[in-house]
Amino acid sequence: MSHHLKELLRNFGLKVTEARLQVLQVLINSDEALSHSDIQERMDDAQLDKVTLYRTLSAFEEKGLAHKVATEDLNWRYAVHLEHSENGEPDEQHAHFVCNKCDRIYCFPVEGEDNVVTIQQKEGFVIKEQEIRLHGLCPDCKT
Repeated sequence: MSHHLKELLRNFGLKVTEARLQVLQVLINSDEALSHSDIQERMDDAQLDKVTLYRTLSAFEEKGLAHKVATEDLNWRYAVHLEHSENGEPDEQHAHFVCNKCDRIYCFPVEGEDNVVTIQQKEGFVIKEQEIRLHGLCPDCKT
């Protein structure tokens, strides 16, 4: 595994383990969000047990290295979002594109002031986080 992946884990306050390196490599090499089974299928030679994979993904999410997004049938898919803001911190605001045909989920960058979509606030509501979900056809399905 590359020195870059080890450094990335350390930068997010995670201990470097073989399982974490393997899962991180799979997530970084994917341009779409992956389910647990997708990740296991893409692992090179070593298969992780479900508990280790779940704990690894939970640790990535807790430290902000990866995020999860719900599919239309309420299953979870995971992705590493390595876009960074000007101060070097991970840029957490992005949109999720869901393909109507194959159900793949992709992360899209959000542009604008502070990468926050402006909405009209309703009185009495407190927004803690936002999710932008786009639907359409991915390049593989549009033809």
